[in-house]
Amino acid sequence: MFSNMINARVLFKDCVLLIKILVLCVLGIGCKNDDAIEVKIHNNSSPKKSSYSTRGYVLELISDDQSTFIHHEQIPNFMEEMTMYLKVEDQQEYLKLKVGHQYTFDMIVDKDDGTYIENIVPTGEIKAVPFSKEKPSEKWFKKPTFELGDKLPEFTLKTSEGNILNASNLGGSPWAITFIFTRCPLPDYCPMMSLRFNEVVNLLQEAENKNWNLVSLTIDPVFDTEKILNGYKKARGYEYDNWFFCRAEIDEVRKIGDPLGLSFDTEEFPIEHNLRTAVFDADGKLVEVFSGNKWTAQELAESIIGADKGT
Repeated sequence: MFSNMINARVLFKDCVLLIKILVLCVLGIGCKNDDAIEVKIHNNSSPKKSSYSTRGYVLELISDDQSTFIHHEQIPNFMEEMTMYLKVEDQQEYLKLKVGHQYTFDMIVDKDDGTYIENIVPTGEIKAVPFSKEKPSEKWFKKPTFELGDKLPEFTLKTSEGNILNASNLGGSPWAITFIFTRCPLPDYCPMMSLRFNEVVNLLQEAENKNWNLVSLTIDPVFDTEKILNGYKKARGYEYDNWFFCRAEIDEVRKIGDPLGLSFDTEEFPIEHNLRTAVFDADGKLVEVFSGNKWTAQELAESIIGADKGT
């Protein structure tokens, strides 16, 4: 019963996720060549919006969200070759997409509306899409293995101030955790997780609720040193006594993230990852998992307040 409940919550909240980064040649869908298109970068339309012209192959279509997994070429000075889960702005353009076909398109990176693609034009190139084990969606929409009420195994994190954080330190208050890395390039991925946590802080303060903790755990601990994490939170004004920016060895990160459905790969950069946020009660029992980035700060705050009240 608990498993059905958590899966239902994840399916309900699971929308736009992930960045999956793979080297194009490893995917087997073609390497850069002499006829690579010129990548155009347009930053003049709005200080909050940028447009990048590139091309890529469609790997999978997700009709429920009018989105596609598409592997695009390198965008100089912005992003390496990668497979991304991208929203298609225009429905008619989406309906014309075909798996294995290559398209040119504009990637719009909007700080308010997120990342999406438009002006999609087929190039005429077609390649077989290789799936060695599983489709992108099967990996990145991965369901948690935890059931509601389960507890995490013992773990040890280090905060940006160099202090130890573990289940004992967090005990006595409900707490939420999300996973980020400071070099994440897209505003609707890691930066959005941090913005949502900041909104949650404000909501909890407005509710005069002081019994909570937030944990932002990096999936890039080699780069995200304590100094980097400390600079990241200070530059953004995320300095609160009970919001901890943490790092740990990769095995320790996986110990927490794997049961929540987190998927990430640090072997290449940019890092491929999906998005997971979870709430635990004062006893360390799982209360709720938020998958993707469609959840709101209000929903998370209510989950934390509910955990504090035992509801």
